[in-house]
Amino acid sequence: MMIQMEENGMEVDWSELDKNEGENWPLLFQQGFSVWNSLTDQWDGMSGNYFGKQMSGIKDIMDILEIEEQKEVLKIVRIIDGKYATEVNKKNKDAYKKK
Repeated sequence: MMIQMEENGMEVDWSELDKNEGENWPLLFQQGFSVWNSLTDQWDGMSGNYFGKQMSGIKDIMDILEIEEQKEVLKIVRIIDGKYATEVNKKNKDAYKKK
């Protein structure tokens, strides 16, 4: 996710991560990022606003990945998605103001 944020021109504080790219993170967070990355993005084609990830099919993804604590992983996915959507829309709004 951090690489994706950086590619979209957002500031990323890499000092917060270890050099193992998350492999030492708690299992629930690893699963949350894995599920979040598997979901498709929703964009407003007219305004360019990012709505977040399409959550339909998330249960199937969690079942395929054999995730046991699905409620907790869902909470993490929603947190990730909310923060990412806020950053993407802020970046897009700032870019629009510069025009």
